[in-house]
Amino acid sequence: MTSPGERYASSPRRALALAVAALALGILLSLGGLELATRILAIAPALPHQDTFVPDDVLPWKDRPNRDRMRRNAEFTIRVRTNNLGFRGRDHEFEKPPGVFRIVFIGDSFTYGAAAGEGATYPDRIEAALGARAGSERVEAVNLGMARYWPEPEALMLEHYGLRYSPDLVIVGVLPNDFVDTRAGSAAVNVSRGYLVTSRAQRRLGAVGMWLYLNSHVARTLIAEALARNPKAPEPGMEDDEAVWARMVDAWSRMVELARGAGAQIVFLHIPQAGPWWGPQAEETPTRLQQLCATRECAAIDTLPTIRTHPDPDSLYYPINGHCTEAGYALIADVVVRELDARGMLPETLRPADPPVAASISPGNR
Repeated sequence: MTSPGERYASSPRRALALAVAALALGILLSLGGLELATRILAIAPALPHQDTFVPDDVLPWKDRPNRDRMRRNAEFTIRVRTNNLGFRGRDHEFEKPPGVFRIVFIGDSFTYGAAAGEGATYPDRIEAALGARAGSERVEAVNLGMARYWPEPEALMLEHYGLRYSPDLVIVGVLPNDFVDTRAGSAAVNVSRGYLVTSRAQRRLGAVGMWLYLNSHVARTLIAEALARNPKAPEPGMEDDEAVWARMVDAWSRMVELARGAGAQIVFLHIPQAGPWWGPQAEETPTRLQQLCATRECAAIDTLPTIRTHPDPDSLYYPINGHCTEAGYALIADVVVRELDARGMLPETLRPADPPVAASISPGNR
């Protein structure tokens, strides 16, 4: 039996414990309410990419295989499916069937078809346009585009995956931001719990900080603001512009060697990004590609002139997401088909009766 003295002595401890518990409960409820409000108001910055990526033995990262999901945001709702290797679209056997003209597409999220539903990517549209032509040749588009890739991992993609499909034609999507990603290099981004995150952010935040960033909208808002207010100096080892271009040209040249060694034609497809990339700075990438193809067995196709002269170029890109709308991807596919026709790069069974004149052939393009 507890004595009156013992009850008196334990009373302050109970009071303190109750006060601490009440305070903790109040803090948790406040944080929960703040988290809910932040989510409802959509204040937090978007995560770098959806929880979809996995490591790969050769590549920096790859999409999760056999994924089928709906992606929804304020601008679009699309269905995204990956095949048994983690690439966009249906499964393809490595061994090419007889009577098939196979096109392998290499590139970043624009080739992958970010913001495009099933069948609406530009590889899908090119396959459909060529496949609808009369003739015995069947067309197969193998989409190996991967979000945030740049020329160096794209060369690895072609070497270790693309050539296994025995392509007749390789089309490499090239974006202006390939320069930025090449400058940053392969150590700049990696996979963390299925997300693509910068290595710099991981080092600064640590494991707990990264967990909060990925899981809490409140924490992500505060962390993003703190990182923006306290930017770090560039990582050491950043090359000057010409050294970055040299790395890109080396990777492109490697892809030319790989494709031609496999008996395939190769095309570099310049796709401008929205906004300022329509201006003078958009000229540098296609110029470099034209210089490359003036001395190598490749072709350079530039969609920039067609986009610039479009009646409503803003309709070709989502203003927030930044990727092409379905109209934008359709325009890219139309330009590619027209240029392939004009350059005689398709087998006779896939050629139109009256080939068009190429709109953007540079003197060195083949």
